[in-house]
Amino acid sequence: MTGEPDQLLGAVLPQALEVMTAFTQSRDDPAFYWDAIARVLADAEPSDDSRTPVARLTFGLSALAGILLDDLSIASGQEPAQILADVHRRYLAA
Repeated sequence: MTGEPDQLLGAVLPQALEVMTAFTQSRDDPAFYWDAIARVLADAEPSDDSRTPVARLTFGLSALAGILLDDLSIASGQEPAQILADVHRRYLAA
């Protein structure tokens, strides 16, 4: 991607990567993950609407999920929709 989308991803992806990196390192200490979330949300500009940090993190995590889904699709040879259906069956189907 070039132009405006790159700027948007550049603004939200670092927070998502920070939170998910903390997630990978918090197996023995879940508080480490929650601290990372709190830190990312607290790093907002004072002029930001209180919903802005949450929106940025949500968009960043969504973008990261899309990037990882595309990478998994390429690595596995499965279509993204099939991967999501498999996740649904594995984690949500009773």
